[in-house]
Amino acid sequence: MNSYKLLVIILLLSLTVSCNSDDDAPQPQDPLIGEWTLSQRFQNDVEINLGDCFINDAVTFIADGMLESIFHRVTLEDECIFSHDATGTWENLGNNKYFMTEGEEGIYNCEINDAGNVFTLEFTWDFLGETIEQKDILVKKQ
Repeated sequence: MNSYKLLVIILLLSLTVSCNSDDDAPQPQDPLIGEWTLSQRFQNDVEINLGDCFINDAVTFIADGMLESIFHRVTLEDECIFSHDATGTWENLGNNKYFMTEGEEGIYNCEINDAGNVFTLEFTWDFLGETIEQKDILVKKQ
């Protein structure tokens, strides 16, 4: 009789213990997460020579939906120096499209290629009364 009770208890316990659910499976990491460096820049469809300075510009996308970026500039003496950094947020919209905010003003719609190693960011800004359409292409740092 004791072995029968033990068997019933084991069966009841096995019913209350669930198997691993799909919710516990690790989710694949978003391909955007990581450090990206500026590779090419176009302004009004004309490629801008980045020289050795601007290739140091980088954006790091963090898994929690945050981002950090660093920018450089060239002085009048033709010296590359740190310009500023910024923080912001990003969101995966699906179909390789992303929404990104940076600093106080930057709101961007962006896209990543299917291979997950080229990130394109397009935006418009004004300089001395002229509208500049800028396209930055960043590559993922390995």
